[in-house]
Amino acid sequence: MKHFTESLPVEASGRMLLLQSSAAESEQDCACSEAIFVPPAGPAETDCACAPAFGVSAFTAGGGRLWQRAPLLYRASLPAGHALLLSAHSPTGPAVLSPAAQEALAAFARPRPLAEGFARRLAEAGLLVPAGETRPAAVPAPENDTLTVWLHVTPACHLRCAYCYVPRQGRAMDSATGLSALETAFRTADRHGFRAVKLKYAGGEPTLNLPLVRFLHRQAGRLARRYGLRLSETLLTNGVALDDRILDFTAAAGLRLAVSLDPSRRTHDRRRVLPDGSGTFERICRNLERAVGRGLRPFLSITLCGEEGEEEAEAVALALDLDLPFHLNFVRPADGRISPERIERLIVAVRAALARVEAALPGRSLLGILDRADFSRPHRYPCAASRAYLVVDERGRLSPCQMELSHPAGDLALEDPLPVLGAAFPNPAVEERAGCASCPWRYGCAGGCPWLARKSAGRASAPSPYCPAYRVLYPELLRLEGLRLLRQAGC
Repeated sequence: MKHFTESLPVEASGRMLLLQSSAAESEQDCACSEAIFVPPAGPAETDCACAPAFGVSAFTAGGGRLWQRAPLLYRASLPAGHALLLSAHSPTGPAVLSPAAQEALAAFARPRPLAEGFARRLAEAGLLVPAGETRPAAVPAPENDTLTVWLHVTPACHLRCAYCYVPRQGRAMDSATGLSALETAFRTADRHGFRAVKLKYAGGEPTLNLPLVRFLHRQAGRLARRYGLRLSETLLTNGVALDDRILDFTAAAGLRLAVSLDPSRRTHDRRRVLPDGSGTFERICRNLERAVGRGLRPFLSITLCGEEGEEEAEAVALALDLDLPFHLNFVRPADGRISPERIERLIVAVRAALARVEAALPGRSLLGILDRADFSRPHRYPCAASRAYLVVDERGRLSPCQMELSHPAGDLALEDPLPVLGAAFPNPAVEERAGCASCPWRYGCAGGCPWLARKSAGRASAPSPYCPAYRVLYPELLRLEGLRLLRQAGC
């Protein structure tokens, strides 16, 4: 069911029009005749640490300040003279402006006082900034208050995916190790002033150790109450064995469900195979339909490798048909090598996926669906690794990132693991990444995966090897978000 919530006004009775997406945890969409507020799906439920956003200082217009157009303002043309504009100074992502609203913005090409009326709304949207300001003034944001903990509950899996980076050796996590991991997580969150803990039950395939997941869910609730912290939980699954028992538990426990898919039936059944070599795409599709029938809304993590067949984009069509949130996740090769040919094939595959989206524009925002980027809110770091993220393997060893499971940096005996993990995993801010300082996308992508940059170029501050694809695809993604907003407003 669609909800309608007021945010930035839409002045449709006159000549002004401003539509804007806004960051929110909700996966619902909403619009009304007086205001448009379209929250995105929230942080993508992939196998990566969520990117910590930073807030933008509250709008103030006093003190006789002069105002001007935001620097590095990106503009994309839309039908009927409308345009989408993106500013790094926006607290809520890009905005769609009517021709008259664009004229009002153009009047601030030179600094001038901020009058009452629509100009104030342009400033509230981050499209106007105080004269001389070159970067957003960051303030703490609620999104920074969550410690995310990956729990590797088992290395076992139904599948034999060729690109899987998780070690498959070892035994399943036992209850003593799991409980110790939870106690470490909540103690660490309390020590560092986090207000929430997010648990990701992962593997291997976590449903193969479901009794432990059930146990940890109960214990996590108890610890959250003891420490006075919010708790959220996600089950990261391949979707192969989502039987009634698992779906009923997931629904009753309030866990989010994130399911991995490849972009088409052909690629999925070639890469995500059972030990006997048979494919699993059709089985997972049926399980997703059953989950939706129980009121669950699985998040689809769609992995793109840059291979033949991905341009069929059947997984995106499935997400649109079932009205499910999804994310296009670029593979991270173990050796970090990304060839120009792979870049070209990825661009083709993403364009095919976006064409599917344009043919059936969804209600929810598109601003966070492409790899590590999220244009719904500014962020200086591509992920929370080294700052607000713990990875615990089945033996209780700690890593700063799940890609580093084979190279633990400590264990559960550490009194305070975050400083140790931070020292082991460089994750520089986007201002410290090579080539990002003058990029209009810098606070949307934050430079890309630091692990991949280090693997491909030897240092985490290097440009992402996927940067050539990002620069081509971001404008196309933002154009679609603009079309979606216009449709939501009935324009």
